[in-house]
Amino acid sequence: MRKTLLRISMTLVALTVWLTSGAVRTGAPAADTALASTGDNVPLASDIFLRLPVNVLDILPRSTRFDMLEYFKVDSIYKASNAMEGLSWLRTVTPDFLEVQITDVSTLQIKVLPGAKGKYLIMTLYTVGGDSQAPDTDIRFFDTELNELPRDKYFKLPQLKDFLDLKGALTSMKEIERMIPFPTVEYTASADSDRLNAKLTVGEFMNQDDYRIIKVLLRPEGLTYLWDGKKYKLSKP
Repeated sequence: MRKTLLRISMTLVALTVWLTSGAVRTGAPAADTALASTGDNVPLASDIFLRLPVNVLDILPRSTRFDMLEYFKVDSIYKASNAMEGLSWLRTVTPDFLEVQITDVSTLQIKVLPGAKGKYLIMTLYTVGGDSQAPDTDIRFFDTELNELPRDKYFKLPQLKDFLDLKGALTSMKEIERMIPFPTVEYTASADSDRLNAKLTVGEFMNQDDYRIIKVLLRPEGLTYLWDGKKYKLSKP
């Protein structure tokens, strides 16, 4: 009963904030609601979260995403039920960055990137991983109308050797590729910058004798990519 009353109370608070902002909601939440645009037409990560197509974020209906954002606006973390019979919640929301915990083993990050001639690109990072699976990220790019763009135009996927410092190594690259036939990589964006970080995540999920050999060759900081307004470029260590 107390939980029900608390949720009703939070809903009323969110509704009050929303009404006083001057937004009008009829039917499904519109893309131009509060949190959805800025005065200089820069797209907001929260707006992108609302508008993401089903094939990108299929387990959270748009109305649920809207409620999650409204609760977040009043400093409340709303753990919403999703289509997998689990809970989803927002972790971070800034004008150009959003991170949502979709399930216990999956997250989605949205990053708004400044492009050429005043245009913007949207990058999404969908990561799956947990106690029994190494984190692995699917990275995609979209225009502001959420038409998917060719990834290779904006980001070149790293090769296994990029994560390794092979100077003086006694193990050949061919042997390493045999040890890691299916490398998994976790990508993370940031609310603080346009940098993209990449980390090889095979670690505890591979043969431990092999990992002891690989571990001394791994670049501990992973890889860092810098956005130049057109594409991501690997930052040299």
